Amino acid sequence: MAVILDPGGPRDPNALPLSTRRGTHISNLPRQECPPARLKGSIVQYSLDHPDAILRSITAVYNCLGLPFAARRTWIEPDHTRMILTEDGYTKLPGGDHAQVGDIVVYRHADEDAHVGVLIRIEDPLSMHRKLFILSKWGLFGEYTHPIDEVPALFGQPHEFWTDRRLESDISRSTATN
Repeated sequence: MAVILDPGGPRDPNALPLSTRRGTHISNLPRQECPPARLKGSIVQYSLDHPDAILRSITAVYNCLGLPFAARRTWIEPDHTRMILTEDGYTKLPGGDHAQVGDIVVYRHADEDAHVGVLIRIEDPLSMHRKLFILSKWGLFGEYTHPIDEVPALFGQPHEFWTDRRLESDISRSTATN
């Protein structure tokens, strides 16, 4: 039996060949599926704990970072969040009021990036009380659509918003340097 010294690393045959736009390898590891009874149990528990969250899909193969950054194919540890966002050319937004559908929300717990989600819907977009709805993968279990604050406690609170949209300031900056 071979011992893998760097699980998920570039030499791990189980890891997907995944890298940032700059070419840095993103450590990843596709997970095995959980037993059906465990998946079903998580659905019951999350529906009790988070009644406003709506199950979209259930699998253990990928996690929250695998959803937007690896097309739902693998598990990427949250400590890679900053590297992926910066090396893939995302721009940090000043706040949620600047976020648009398709942008990424980063959740923090205990001063660490713990979870990410994709903004999929904005209700009352012109109101001061606009409501943001997120699509995110909850660890080993389901992929849920949910209000921005409706996540398991270990994922923390919404902390930052990032976009891969080309903003007007980016265009102005690139034309000024050419």
